[in-house]
Amino acid sequence: MDLGSRLKKMRLNQLLSVRDLAAKVGVSPSFIYQLERGQVAPSFSTLKAMATALGTNLSVLTADDLPEDWLVVRRDRRKRLVVSSPGVTVELLTFLGSRDKRMQPVILTLEPGAVYDENLNLHDHEDFFLVLEGRVEVVLARRRLELLAGDAAYFLFERPSALKNRGDSQARVLWTMSPPTF
Repeated sequence: MDLGSRLKKMRLNQLLSVRDLAAKVGVSPSFIYQLERGQVAPSFSTLKAMATALGTNLSVLTADDLPEDWLVVRRDRRKRLVVSSPGVTVELLTFLGSRDKRMQPVILTLEPGAVYDENLNLHDHEDFFLVLEGRVEVVLARRRLELLAGDAAYFLFERPSALKNRGDSQARVLWTMSPPTF
């Protein structure tokens, strides 16, 4: 992907207009348009200002091939959060690289009978749960939902207050929150 295409994709992913990015970088909107079309080349200082404005670094904008650890999280390289809930493991699926992220996926493992009620209501965010294995109860303000392996749930208006493993075996949940809380 060339610089112009990469720049446009990053700008759109951050919901920035051409005018917004131009103002942050200190160039004209027409320069950003031309740059995204490959009609002009930026100076080093402009390139650095664009990286700063997009919350990234020069290599993300200019590298032909991004490093694998910016694209892939290998199973043995997952970071684990320290949580106070007994029988609960939280593995961050954190991709490396200095860039703003619009979501944070984690793998939540609950041993039989375990309850996870941390970090669920830190701030306003959307939650998506996909039960990978086992049986999980999602506790909401006015009701409880039972999710089985393969079930998915998306919460925009209601905030889960806890996840409970009500089964006799380990439960694993892919939990994605947007924007990130961790």
